[in-house]
Amino acid sequence: MLRMSRKKGFRLPVLVVALVIVCAAYVGVAAAAENGVVILYMNDVHGRLESFKPQGADAPLGGLIKLATLVEDILSEKAGNVIILDAGDSLHGTNLVNLFEGKPMIEAGEVIGVDAMAIGNHEFNYGQAALLKRAEEAKYVFLSANTIEADTRRALFPGAVILPVGEKRVGVFGLTTVDTPTVTHPKNVEGLEFLDPIKVSSWMVPYLRDQEKVDLVIALTHIGYDDDRLLANSVSGIDIIVGGHSHTKLDQPEKVGDTIIVQSGEHAQFLGCLEVGLEDGKITDYAGALIPCAPEVVDNSEVGEIGRRYNKELEVKLGEVIGEAVVALDGERANVRTKETNLGNLVADVMRDAGSADICLTNGGGIRASINAGSISVGDVFNVLPFDNTLVVLEVSGANIKAALERSVSEYPQQLGGFLQVSGLSFEFDPLKAPGERVVSVLVDNKPLDEKKTYTVATNDFLAAGGDGYDMLKDAKVVFESGDMLRDVFAEHIKALGKVSSGTEGRIVAK
Repeated sequence: MLRMSRKKGFRLPVLVVALVIVCAAYVGVAAAAENGVVILYMNDVHGRLESFKPQGADAPLGGLIKLATLVEDILSEKAGNVIILDAGDSLHGTNLVNLFEGKPMIEAGEVIGVDAMAIGNHEFNYGQAALLKRAEEAKYVFLSANTIEADTRRALFPGAVILPVGEKRVGVFGLTTVDTPTVTHPKNVEGLEFLDPIKVSSWMVPYLRDQEKVDLVIALTHIGYDDDRLLANSVSGIDIIVGGHSHTKLDQPEKVGDTIIVQSGEHAQFLGCLEVGLEDGKITDYAGALIPCAPEVVDNSEVGEIGRRYNKELEVKLGEVIGEAVVALDGERANVRTKETNLGNLVADVMRDAGSADICLTNGGGIRASINAGSISVGDVFNVLPFDNTLVVLEVSGANIKAALERSVSEYPQQLGGFLQVSGLSFEFDPLKAPGERVVSVLVDNKPLDEKKTYTVATNDFLAAGGDGYDMLKDAKVVFESGDMLRDVFAEHIKALGKVSSGTEGRIVAK
């Protein structure tokens, strides 16, 4: 192992600390070595244990298998002063990880020597019981100071941890996005309440400073870049925010007031490295950089062995070829969250057909990968539809369908996981109009939408429960609940056809 993790944190109100040291070999900082702290960080890894080829890349890159090597190099020079932090959404995202409910990522995190991880919204995707089991198994601490049981008001996880670095004490507290009930399946967070991060931070910071007497305060957050900036402007005394959730790539640390904000993008394509000089409880200087987990970085053998062990159980099932894509099918994050795509159309068409519904509404954020032209495997389907969502058919009024479409385009041109891919209808919207008033026309079967009429709507159980802010759907009458996973429905469709193709046809038009 690269390094043994430190002791686990206590449940609220006791917290846990972390410190940082110098990454001079990478960022060229001249901070005082004896008083310096190096913070190595990652966020939104989304199950990338192994290297992968992003669109346009010539060779595999990223993944914890390469990040671990970079960490090992830094630890060989600065082992006593380094802390390693994960800002959440690590345990879900790829076939290798999803089918084992996050366990491979826990094992890799232990090899790397992660000290603490913020609970991200996607950590709940396997349900509370599975997440609590992962937290108990891990040798590092899962943090969320603002996630509580609604009835008992008890914290579900430790709020913070104290990590010693030499004679220094660093306090690290965790925050989880309040949007979690709408960006994971609502049933996965039943009975939980997500408190305002600013309010929670306003008492966590003085507790760490005044009672725990820490020398450095780090907020390990999964609330997004904009909310990190708001937090820095709203709560004094936070020295560093290590953030996640928005997949923001900050090439250099950003200073907001007296708070340093860092975030490393996504999918372990970079290892974040922040070095600070520390004297008398104050940061004297700092510098940071993102270190690429480039193709030429040698794979870490221990992480590689974890991947090989779990892959043996996946190879047979996921390698099965079930069909052929005649054209490339576009499931790129930026596209399915802002516009009509051919893969979005295909998924929606399959769902509408399987449910014998008038229309289909499905969230673009549920589509997580593209399919290249050529053979389609079971694994490809899992990559496209990794969530354990099932097919549901609702009876929905025309008025609520229009309200759902308004929700879909409410944040356009910004990316929105709740942006709808549709089937059985087409609509136009005016992005210059105010949110809630943007949809200017809707056609169902080439006829104007009748807001007084009831339509059957195929969707997934996530949206049917009000996920992604679709409250207008959660009280609709359920007329069919298949219990079948969407990826299984999609895979069966591909198997039946043999060859699949799809295009765009003006279902969603921005005027």
